[in-house]
Amino acid sequence: MNTPRLFFCCLLILLLAGPLAALTPVRLVCEWQEQPLLVETVTPRLGWELALDETGTRQTAYQVLVATSPDFLTTRQSVCWNSGNVASNQSQLVPYAGPTLLPGTTYFWTVRVWDENGQVSEWAPVHRFDRAPEPSAMTAFWIGALTRAQANLPQGRDWHGPSFKQPKVKAAFEAIDPLALRSIQLRKSFHLSQRPTKAMLYVSALGHGEVTLNGNRVGDAQFEPLWSDYDKTVYYSAYDLTGQLKPGEQVLGVLLGNGFYNSVGNRYRKLWVSFGPPTLFLQLHMTYPDGSQAVIRSDESWHYALSPITFNDLYGGEDYDATREKTGWDRPGFVPDSTWKPVVVQEAPQGQLTPSQAPPVKIMDNYPVQQIKRIKAGVHLLDMGQNLSGFPAIRVKGPKGAVVKLVVGELLSGDTAVSQKRSGGPHYYSYTLKGEGEETWQPRFSYYGYQFIQLEGADYLTQEPGSALPLVTAVTSRFIHNATYENGRFACSNNLFNQVHDLIHMAVKSNFQAVFTDCPHREKLGRLEQNHLVGPALFMTYDLAPVVPKMVRDMMDAQRSNGLIPSIAPEYVRFDADFSDSPEWGVAGVM
Repeated sequence: MNTPRLFFCCLLILLLAGPLAALTPVRLVCEWQEQPLLVETVTPRLGWELALDETGTRQTAYQVLVATSPDFLTTRQSVCWNSGNVASNQSQLVPYAGPTLLPGTTYFWTVRVWDENGQVSEWAPVHRFDRAPEPSAMTAFWIGALTRAQANLPQGRDWHGPSFKQPKVKAAFEAIDPLALRSIQLRKSFHLSQRPTKAMLYVSALGHGEVTLNGNRVGDAQFEPLWSDYDKTVYYSAYDLTGQLKPGEQVLGVLLGNGFYNSVGNRYRKLWVSFGPPTLFLQLHMTYPDGSQAVIRSDESWHYALSPITFNDLYGGEDYDATREKTGWDRPGFVPDSTWKPVVVQEAPQGQLTPSQAPPVKIMDNYPVQQIKRIKAGVHLLDMGQNLSGFPAIRVKGPKGAVVKLVVGELLSGDTAVSQKRSGGPHYYSYTLKGEGEETWQPRFSYYGYQFIQLEGADYLTQEPGSALPLVTAVTSRFIHNATYENGRFACSNNLFNQVHDLIHMAVKSNFQAVFTDCPHREKLGRLEQNHLVGPALFMTYDLAPVVPKMVRDMMDAQRSNGLIPSIAPEYVRFDADFSDSPEWGVAGVM
């Protein structure tokens, strides 16, 4: 090999190509979201950040390409808009200016930029965005176990702190059909003769839901869809299942919980509000190689059964009985028994079905046990070392039917028990073992603000002599909060300031859920004063651009006919006048 000649050829190629710009477009967004699947507008706005190799470098021009095929950079085909070289330093809210974008269609785009010396960057990695389907194309039915009339749930928004000492409250609860408060699992089996080239799933599972395809979880969001005033707005989510479907039997499974859509518990009761029993809206749009299409939708052909979740309530916690599991219920080959019933087609929620475009809530971090204190046989106090919003996850083994209970809280009563006196209780989680080796579990539809866990009904880490109790071998705190992008950091030379900032940062994240809550346990409500009082700091720490439209819509949905914006949005309960008509909260609507 002629090494000098090879070096000279490589150098010549670089010189002929010209120098690259000292800045690179990164973190491409469309309508403030990375790779969004539910863009409503026909003129989406594009944006990017700039990674600089040298200080003082700036963008002087850009070029955007939008296409219908992901390989357009190499094939130079399917491009539907080429902005050309645009002399501008604009890198956000760049409007699409090509032919009309079609609903339910996937588009791909990239950008390159020029610096102040006229040097051009490489093309950014290709990103995608999808137009949301037309509302007229959303033809699925809302389905569940029983109708709203059959459920006989409490109506109205005046159930603040309901007490069973009040005859009205007791009678209302006893009149409810118990099925209306239960978590259910729904399944649909269908067959495919060929693999689709595109498959998009659109789903709204109220109050909250988890979707599986052939037993595999779809997505990783928690408490989806995001909370709203379901009489005004109902959000749905989208998932790309392309590549996950194949010829043969396919099974869609959905697990439903109550959330704020149906919050009528009998443990801790900050409020009751119900828009109806748990319900599902689902459409799977498939396109085949020949261009033909097919749709699987929620309708009367689905079946349901009670799930192993025997109790779920945002304020009261969650109970799970693993002995009630139906192994393989959401996988091909499962044969439903007599416990599976045909679904009921339900009344649709009154709210407008709306694409969800705000970031979801996810498990964002995990915290192991830091300190352990044995209180007595079968009772241990666990200090997780961090106050957070979330729920515990356990690993346990033991006999069938044994019950492990977890009481969570921020405070202790003395040093021997968790106290929920100031945060609202009782709120706890329980797990009934199926007795089949090591079992893992975590709640699906409830969370709390806590640092301490009181573990009851089990030994911890090591089996005590002569004990027949289950053995819990691991406990982890799952920290949940909104998954929006963090675009700000703080650090200084004063360690105390750093610690104070970290403390506040954790508190903000714990209250950053579907809305900015006042606390992650006692109320969990969207008190509006924090939106404007803490707003400037929040904007400096998080990319709130995709969050604010939902925040504003929540306030619009809550606004009264006389113009009043109440203190909370969504307004799940109407407080007395002093807390409802209060400018320090409602002024967020104009600030």
